[in-house]
Amino acid sequence: MIPQQPSFFPDWNENKPFALALLLTFAFLIMFLIAQTSKAIAETNRLAIPVPVEHQITVEGVGKVTGVPDIAEVGMGIESKGESVAVAQQANTEATNALIGRIASVGIEKKDMRTANYSVYQNTTYNPETGETTQDGWTVSQSLTVKIRDTARLSTVLDTAGKNGATNISGPNFTIDDPDSLKDEAREEALADATEKAAALAKSLGLRLDGVIGYNEYQNFPPMPYYASMDMRKSSESAAPEILAGTSDVSLNVSVTYRIKE
Repeated sequence: MIPQQPSFFPDWNENKPFALALLLTFAFLIMFLIAQTSKAIAETNRLAIPVPVEHQITVEGVGKVTGVPDIAEVGMGIESKGESVAVAQQANTEATNALIGRIASVGIEKKDMRTANYSVYQNTTYNPETGETTQDGWTVSQSLTVKIRDTARLSTVLDTAGKNGATNISGPNFTIDDPDSLKDEAREEALADATEKAAALAKSLGLRLDGVIGYNEYQNFPPMPYYASMDMRKSSESAAPEILAGTSDVSLNVSVTYRIKE
């Protein structure tokens, strides 16, 4: 018979006091682990609970800044006719290239000129008496969009286009090259407005504020291109109109939520 090895855990009949103490120790450890786990779960749930509505206030602020448009865009195009597509295209290409060269000569870089549209269509004539439609050659139309970074040159560009073959001119559309800088200024004004309103409201209600817990912003009217008016009164030397760029407004609304200190 193989002799049994002595066990660390005593038999109940061998050492009742030690066995009882060991059993109580295990029971205590189990209860401690259960208590710690419950505490951790409770803290996690407590962190997930939002601040009650009655413990916060929300105020809105508005900021508005005004800027002067510094970019202008003008559309211009040339329409050419010919007995065939090739003839009309050749005439249009020559006229358009000449116009581009003249616009560049007044200080507009070619990188600021782009082709906005190119179309070819057949001309037709309808005779209401006979009900017949006859062909009458072809038309090629090409339009350019010209960006003018120095708005002081705008009148010169319009005058040059009119004197060098442009058959249609549209615009100008004014925009601000860096609207984000105006938006940043509007945000600062809106936050200052919200802070002032929150302080006044807290004082009136006898409350103490304990920091910002929510923020949102939006624009009611985002910056849009400004369509300038044109004074078509001409001087004796030039047909260039007087262009009024006007101003452009950027308005920003902010909503700030504060925690109320208990």
